[in-house]
Amino acid sequence: MNAALICRGAIAPQWRVSFVLLRGFNPSYTSVMKYLLSFMALLFSLSFALPAEASDLIISRAVLEDSSTSLTIADVVHRRFAPMGFTLFKGYGRSAFWLRVKVRAPSQGDKVVLFIRQPFLSEIRLYEADAGQPLTWKTRVTGNYYAYAYRERGGSALSFIVKVNAPEATYYLRLKTTSPAQLSVDALTPAEADRRDSLFDLLEVFFATSMLALLVWAIHGYSLDRQAVMGLFAIHQAAYTLYGTSVMGYLAPLIPGDSPVLADWSMVFPYCAVNFTSLLFCRELFRPYAPPKLVMRGFKLLMLAFPLQLMLLALGHTAWAAEANSVLVRITWWYLVIATFTLRKEQLPSRRVLQVFFVTITLIFTAFWLSYHSSPTDTKSFLYGREVLIANGLIIGALFATILSARTRRLLREAQQFSSSLLLTRKTLELERKLKEEAEVQARTDFLTGLFNRRHWVELVERELLRSMRYQRPLTLLMMDIDHFKLVNDTWGHRVGDQVLQQISNVIRETLRNVDIFGRIGGEEFAASLIETDELSAIAVAERLRAAVADAVVVLEGRARVGVTISIGVSGLNGREIRFDHLMNEADQALYRAKQAGRNCVMASIASCPREQRALPLVTPDRG
Repeated sequence: MNAALICRGAIAPQWRVSFVLLRGFNPSYTSVMKYLLSFMALLFSLSFALPAEASDLIISRAVLEDSSTSLTIADVVHRRFAPMGFTLFKGYGRSAFWLRVKVRAPSQGDKVVLFIRQPFLSEIRLYEADAGQPLTWKTRVTGNYYAYAYRERGGSALSFIVKVNAPEATYYLRLKTTSPAQLSVDALTPAEADRRDSLFDLLEVFFATSMLALLVWAIHGYSLDRQAVMGLFAIHQAAYTLYGTSVMGYLAPLIPGDSPVLADWSMVFPYCAVNFTSLLFCRELFRPYAPPKLVMRGFKLLMLAFPLQLMLLALGHTAWAAEANSVLVRITWWYLVIATFTLRKEQLPSRRVLQVFFVTITLIFTAFWLSYHSSPTDTKSFLYGREVLIANGLIIGALFATILSARTRRLLREAQQFSSSLLLTRKTLELERKLKEEAEVQARTDFLTGLFNRRHWVELVERELLRSMRYQRPLTLLMMDIDHFKLVNDTWGHRVGDQVLQQISNVIRETLRNVDIFGRIGGEEFAASLIETDELSAIAVAERLRAAVADAVVVLEGRARVGVTISIGVSGLNGREIRFDHLMNEADQALYRAKQAGRNCVMASIASCPREQRALPLVTPDRG
């Protein structure tokens, strides 16, 4: 029967390993719940289907409580024992318990293993009658207070090897422990005991693998998005893994045999830490649901018990710390139930899901607690510490992970929505920036020729004029106008006129330097500011411009050729303090005189030209 129970316990962690693997594939909430329910069904079916496989050689069990802890073997053999079922559960206490077990001889050989659960019991002493001396009792001792290396059998389980030569034999076991007095003794053949040990080892492998896998999942989740709730869940999983390893007896090889205090600490400390980390995790889990401040203060009040428990451990009151935590665990889970009904803000998972979860788990745990206290020696009790431990890990860990998965999916969706919104915002800003840049370009350039428009050209030249006057540097303005441009429009149309404007602007731009400021300031009128250029050099530049335009020809689609000329007026700063509009007016006047002089020529302003050239064009127009 007990082997089947162990199999039942071993299935639970395997489900959790599968659950973690599933989480890597990001299953839906519905699929995880279906997977959970299917494995729980398998778990319970195995627990009822296989109880007949074990071969227990015990004929009867009986128990006697020694509240004074002073009875000797000579005293108890004459006392009346109460019948006992498969397990004894008395919780925390200061009494000693005597168990009387009658064992029948095995069908082959005479060796029998008294297989004891749980492995965390402090001290169990065996008394067996000495066949050579009828009134003499031989005694041996085991427990987690004693060196692991000196146990009669290897493995985490506590046990004694006895020889049953007669059809049956009676043995007495004395239990004195600071841990919960939860004891079960089976009489097994050595082969059956070895198989039981193997099943326990398998159970531990499943438990450790599943818990560590879930721990790694939580750490990985925390490393991705730094959610405090995920980090606290990882801490809770670490505490529970340590606690489970201790309860199963797998920390025993690491504890010195002469250190009972360390043995107690190895189980009681993680036991208290599990409840403390559960409070930390649940408080952070409830925070987005906007619970009342009074409820959040209640979490702090409950968590204050943990440093008090550590103080009790430091003072050597291990049993008191464990008993206090046992009561605190019950209070904690009912407090969590109450807290779920005070949540005021809806989140994912919903408040209803949290309420159903915590109410269900708390009722299950309460049923366990009541069953232990109401029937401490119930012959129908199948529940042992390891199975309950695995059930706790399965239910709490898996459902907590499911809740976190739902929370993570919601945050992932929000992050994706935010990312999409941010991407859209960036695209919008980029588009607005481009439109703004285009608008700025359009605001300062001429749409036909791509040159600076009048407004922007004036702004740039005014700035350069101020700099030139401040540092006494030369500066000249050129005002240019296409000769008889109205005739071009009237003869060839405005489309050809636009082509002429584009061609002339390109010719002038290629002739000027990059530092010169060139723009279109009217229909067929252009202007340029020659930087760091005096009047004589500017006149030479103007002549090159005039000649280049005169040589340029616009070829139309019908191979017709259109040629135009320009007139240019030149005005220089000449070291004067002058306003921009006055300087530009001088250039305009010079351009006007160039027009009056017959066009296709360059004329300097009166203020800029030598006296003998002021009344004549600087370049005689080509009349050919």
